[in-house]
Amino acid sequence: MTFDYEWFKQKVYSMTQIDLNAYKERQMKRRIDTLIAKNKYSGYDTYVTGLTQDQSLFEEFVNYLTINVSEFYRNPEQWRLLTDEVYPMLMERFGKQLKIWSAAQQMSRIHWRCLYPSTFPSTRSASLLQI
Repeated sequence: MTFDYEWFKQKVYSMTQIDLNAYKERQMKRRIDTLIAKNKYSGYDTYVTGLTQDQSLFEEFVNYLTINVSEFYRNPEQWRLLTDEVYPMLMERFGKQLKIWSAAQQMSRIHWRCLYPSTFPSTRSASLLQI
């Protein structure tokens, strides 16, 4: 079996549900190779073994992958938390006065507009709620 980057991407997806095919391969491969070397692993296969056996290594890997990437919806569980817990709490506290604006990316506008059209700011001068 060949333990190449294609194999590694499949393993990462099975462990994290993060699809590395969604990112620029050259940049992502360089970042991952750097992390593997930093942790003194000899290759993708030994690193995957390390990821499955060491929770802190796994967390470091996921955090390393998900920082400074443009995949806004990479953590669906965070959206569920926001939708099921944070948003209702804010609505209870601020009621119809609540206005939420996320400048993280254009897709965030679509997400909030689809879920909560009545709370989406209609102008560029909308209030900014900092949480």
